[in-house]
This record gives sequence, C-alpha cells and structure tokens, in this order.
Amino acid sequence: MKLIGKHPSGRAIIIRSDNQEYYYETANNFGSATSLSRAKAEARAESFTTIEMDKGLHIGNWHWKELG
Repeated sequence: MKLIGKHPSGRAIIIRSDNQEYYYETANNFGSATSLSRAKAEARAESFTTIEMDKGLHIGNWHWKELG
C-alpha cells in the first residue's frame, strides 16, 4: 500500500506499508512507525520546520489518497 498526503501549502507525505511496518517520507525527514495513524501523526509533525509553524504554514487539513 502507498498513501499520499497533500497539504494545502503544497507539502506532501508518502507512506508505504510493508509487513505491519509503515515508512513515511516528508520534505524534511523520514522514519517508520508500527501503525498507520502513528505514521501519519509523525509525518505531519515533521513536515514543517519550527520557523514555518511559527508563521502558521502548517495550518490546514491534509488530504489523503491511496495508491495500489
């Protein structure tokens, strides 16, 4: 499974699953988690720098699309 998350700012997250492990990739970082909800949360938190968050760039809803 591959899941793409897109933020209104244009930022994107890619999450891939492999045997109950979820791997995420953002513009700033990458990592893994043991659940989809945890992978989404961690990826969203790491998608913006502290300076960008101070400017409010992180505000907005992510839109998710599953690809095969």
